[in-house]
Amino acid sequence: MKSLVETLKEVYTVAPALKANFKEFNPILDAVNERMAEEGRPAVSADELREAFREINPQTRFEPQFRLDDRIFEAVRTIFTVELPPLTEEQKNEAAARIREILERRLAPDPGHFYALATLGEALRTEGLDTRDYGGRGVKQLLKETFEEDMAAACYDTAHSPHHYICLPSLRPYGEPAPVRENRPVRVAMRPRDLDIVDLRRRFEFILTSSVPAPDGWYELVKITPALKAKMFDFHEMGFFKLKDLLSALYGDALEIEERGDEEHPNKKFMRLPDDDKLHLLPTELADDDEDDDDAYPDDNRVFERPMPRPTIDGRPKSALEKLLDFAFFPAPAGRNGLDIAIGHLAATARAERWYYGRIDPGTNPLLKNFLTLTFERLQYEDTVGRNDPRYEPKILVEGRFATFNTGLCDPYNEPIYALFKQNERLSDSRPWTFMAFVGSRAMGQFDMTGKFGARLPQPAHYYNSTAELTFDVRRDIVVPNLDHYIDHCNRLPFDFLRYFGPQNFDYDRQRTREFYEELAEAIKSDPFVLSRIRTQIESAIDEAKGLLRWNYRRAIPIYYPKAKSISLLLPLFLGNASKPNVALVMSATPSGDYVATTIYTLGMAYAGARLLCGPENEWLKIGDVFGPIA
Repeated sequence: MKSLVETLKEVYTVAPALKANFKEFNPILDAVNERMAEEGRPAVSADELREAFREINPQTRFEPQFRLDDRIFEAVRTIFTVELPPLTEEQKNEAAARIREILERRLAPDPGHFYALATLGEALRTEGLDTRDYGGRGVKQLLKETFEEDMAAACYDTAHSPHHYICLPSLRPYGEPAPVRENRPVRVAMRPRDLDIVDLRRRFEFILTSSVPAPDGWYELVKITPALKAKMFDFHEMGFFKLKDLLSALYGDALEIEERGDEEHPNKKFMRLPDDDKLHLLPTELADDDEDDDDAYPDDNRVFERPMPRPTIDGRPKSALEKLLDFAFFPAPAGRNGLDIAIGHLAATARAERWYYGRIDPGTNPLLKNFLTLTFERLQYEDTVGRNDPRYEPKILVEGRFATFNTGLCDPYNEPIYALFKQNERLSDSRPWTFMAFVGSRAMGQFDMTGKFGARLPQPAHYYNSTAELTFDVRRDIVVPNLDHYIDHCNRLPFDFLRYFGPQNFDYDRQRTREFYEELAEAIKSDPFVLSRIRTQIESAIDEAKGLLRWNYRRAIPIYYPKAKSISLLLPLFLGNASKPNVALVMSATPSGDYVATTIYTLGMAYAGARLLCGPENEWLKIGDVFGPIA
């Protein structure tokens, strides 16, 4: 047993002092047996290894076992050997640049530049920075090694807790604008005349080679800008709108850029410095395409207005989704949809709810996207209507460089969730705002919402003027003006109903596309007998629904109709021999007080529209019944 104990002490020098909690027991057992085999000794069992650890440290305990992938296993072994491999200067610079960019953009410190380690670590993880990628280090250890100057004097705020707060005074305070950020010249035509391209290239290459890792000589473009910012090399201030503009000016025809995408990041791009045989192609001065233009170098440091949002191609009114995307830029890694990522974050922040059609979750939360876009469209409409009322409080609230609105959803603590945006710094982008986060009660302090917008945050969208609009008046009649409209939208009718009562000679087995339903509608209207039979079935279902509605007016569910900016009511219909509602009739109130049946909805459309007003808890419109049980 002594030989095994000595082996453990040699392999894991921390073991005698460690209050161990070995969740990774199996990898340790494998590593020890490899060492024993190298020395020509027999393998040890799991029980013998546990006894040896307990002899070294009686406080050792063991958790349920599981296997780790190679990368994490190497990190675990690194941790157990105590002596972490030192970070290279490239790693330090890269980590410092990424941490600085994330914290200055996202996290507000406490007074005195103190950051709570818990929220700091969460901010880094949310932005995709895994501190374990740096040799198995934790957040605290990585900060100590990358911000040595900050940490030399004081690591922790002892007034709060020596283990929970860390001081980083060199970071620019969150929310404070960057120096000269608002008035910087961003057009190529506004570059200073005296810019020395040779000296600029020398400075750029020094930062590139010392700060950005490139084992094969190719530098990933996405890592260059943070490295330049960390060294206070702001190419925007020099008049270059994008990094590619800078590279083109520095290297001209000698510039080499290559795409090296993979499945996870298909749009990765790399550059490399020109070879010796291409040095003669390097520019010696900045290209000037506007030599004859007197306004190419204006004396004033003016700010360009953003371009107008793009109109729709066919001149139609913009959809709710297009309006939201005109309002804000949703950042995302290359190859991914920024709005879908944001919607996923909202789904995780809000109370648990089923946000997709059908039985299988596609991962994009389509019901939630529909909810958010229509909510935003309504907020914009309310702000437009109330603009001239001095008592009106805006629903989309703008204060300085930040904007927010109430999503109409609540978190698990029944507190409202707000969408937070910051000013879009890309002046070539027509969208004025950039999405930051959906902020619930747990993140209010992290994003300093009251500090940005004051104590009164915006109210949710309001869809009606009186609660009387939400209930059916049983004294009124329902008028059905045009049943042919329902035939034109036969894709909303149950397919089994259409197949049973529709034309018998129609091919129902082919793919059900838009053309399929257009041809089916024409076939129904061209056969008087079939048309009469379907009209009779719909009229009978409406009459039956009217009778049930007068016995229970709550069967009519309110729904917001975005096109008319008004409230309609949904009435369940039983078409054919259905035992449960299989389609919804949409009714709107008329000036006379009666109701007109304007159209029909599938139950999925009905649920999505009714969800705008509230989570419908009704006997005939439950999400599990509409879309079926989760697969």
